[in-house]
Amino acid sequence: MKKLILFPLILGIAFFTSTSLWGQQLGLNSTYMFNEASFNPAAAGSKSYIPVHIKSRFQWVGFDGAPVSQLITAHGEIAKGLGFGGNIYNESSGPSRSSGFNLMLSYRLRLSKDNLHGIRIGLGASFTQHVVDVASLTTEMPNDQAISSRYNNQFVPDADLGVYYTFSDKGYVGVSVKNLVQSKHDLFSFSASIPNTLNRHYYFNGGYNFQLNPKWCLKTSALGRFIEAKTFQAEVNVIGEFNKRFFFGLGYRHKESVQALVGAKFGIIQFGYNYDFGISQIRKYGNGSHEIFVQFQFQKKKAEKTDQPGETPWFKRNRIFK
Repeated sequence: MKKLILFPLILGIAFFTSTSLWGQQLGLNSTYMFNEASFNPAAAGSKSYIPVHIKSRFQWVGFDGAPVSQLITAHGEIAKGLGFGGNIYNESSGPSRSSGFNLMLSYRLRLSKDNLHGIRIGLGASFTQHVVDVASLTTEMPNDQAISSRYNNQFVPDADLGVYYTFSDKGYVGVSVKNLVQSKHDLFSFSASIPNTLNRHYYFNGGYNFQLNPKWCLKTSALGRFIEAKTFQAEVNVIGEFNKRFFFGLGYRHKESVQALVGAKFGIIQFGYNYDFGISQIRKYGNGSHEIFVQFQFQKKKAEKTDQPGETPWFKRNRIFK
């Protein structure tokens, strides 16, 4: 079973030996391992608690009009095996902005009698508004009619699909696809329509938690992103967690950045900060990328030990000590 769980990690490393390009239609997320439901609807309801995750990312700091994104995610089980949740997101980059929300529904199937192995199948529906602020554009021709005659404002519905396998609170593997419908909109053209501007995005992620001793846990994870335009990007991360409270980690995104992460848990609150140090040519002009998140972990009435991953120690506070 460990070989199955570790396969996506090995696969991600193997891809590092090949040429990789990445076209960013959907925002990057360096702390993806804390919020799989942001890209996989099947992860909805997979935790032993109800997470409310708030994240902000400031990418390529130092560039005028660099991408800035915000995300709020919440999900949990609403019935036995049935998960429900949603994301609210906003991303701005120069004169363009994309904001919207999606809803997720998942169902868990038990794969073993001891309930340690399970697989969730999830479906999501997204609704995104794409806006171009023409007032902030400068053209070669003053009063260019191609710009001034229309304010580009597109509302695009789409769908997501995912599968999410868990092994106790130790390991997980997920596969998902976003922009499943591939709505036929050209988001940035004012005079023509180009089919399938929103290409499908495929996500492959996995991880395994190694309990080194009663106080230290080593958490490994990997994420691969593939766009049907034949671009691929992969990254791996390793996080050390001490006493289920403090954590720090390192990550590597192929040909783009090296990442450093620190964070902590206090009560029901978990928070972290991640810095991306660029290793591509873009590092000469920017100051890296910053990402911060806060997650509230609310206890379910009956938390299942087999949910993945992790528990919140604060939930065990009502003990009697002699």
